[in-house]
Amino acid sequence: MNDPGADGVDVVLQQARAWARRLAVGRPTTADAEALRRWCAQSAMHAQMWRRASAEWREMGDVLQAVRCRIPAARIARPASPGRRWFVGAAVATAAGVVGMVNPPLGLWPSWSEMGADYRTAVGEQRSVALSAHIQLLLNTQTSVSVRQADPLRVELIAGEAEIRSDGQAALEIQAGSGRIQLAAGCVEVRHLANEETRVLCTEGRAEVRHAHGVLTLNARESASYGAGRTLAAMRDQPAAPSGWRQGYIVFHDTPLTDAVAEINRYRSGRVILMNDELARQRISGRFTIQDTDQAIALIQQLYAAHVRRVANVVMLG
Repeated sequence: MNDPGADGVDVVLQQARAWARRLAVGRPTTADAEALRRWCAQSAMHAQMWRRASAEWREMGDVLQAVRCRIPAARIARPASPGRRWFVGAAVATAAGVVGMVNPPLGLWPSWSEMGADYRTAVGEQRSVALSAHIQLLLNTQTSVSVRQADPLRVELIAGEAEIRSDGQAALEIQAGSGRIQLAAGCVEVRHLANEETRVLCTEGRAEVRHAHGVLTLNARESASYGAGRTLAAMRDQPAAPSGWRQGYIVFHDTPLTDAVAEINRYRSGRVILMNDELARQRISGRFTIQDTDQAIALIQQLYAAHVRRVANVVMLG
């Protein structure tokens, strides 16, 4: 692609900022997310400018959210002047919009960082990606990945779950949450979801996990976990098998229903909602195909005499 020059870059940046504002202060839909994905896919510069514009709005969102927390509601309701009323009201509304885009409610649309990904899977979708002749990715449902062509090549798992395989002929670094994984020859599974610890499972070869709290070397069937404010922990005494999703299954082992339902929602269009606190405290075990997660809903209904109400593709369990 020819160098667009400074003017061309400015035009694309302004378009990216317009997208950011539209999504932050409006009511984004999945159609909006798809339109943005197509816009970003026009060129590497479009994707780069989107990441820049979304970063600007995230920074502004942090500032405005802090302002929102510090200004009493009464002061917002009775501003000193019409000009100040407009500014404060717009700031608070924008802050709410920015926070909503960074953490979309119920996962109804992808977050900013996910929409800027190089590769992203939809609900229930799995996708295989060959980054080169030496590095292969397998993305699970609702997974977003960005790739930086550098030395070493860096794969960032923005959100979701992925298997990353390397034959050792090219250096590879994987960024997930607050940690980095260096993979020479081998295969790892990495899971990084909001409000969860990041989990790394080495299924073949050897991987090195680097975190602010230390460095761990994992051999095949060894795993580790970490979080932004949590210690890096190895789980060597309980060798782990590859995750069921690679074979097309969701597997629960005495799993709390709250966690099981959250996992089902990753694979199922619509939403499953637990309406009963007592039901939420129950547990479930079983193996269910990804293509038919309603099997799990039927088992919950059978085991706990749960009342099931369906509204379109939303299932309420009580």
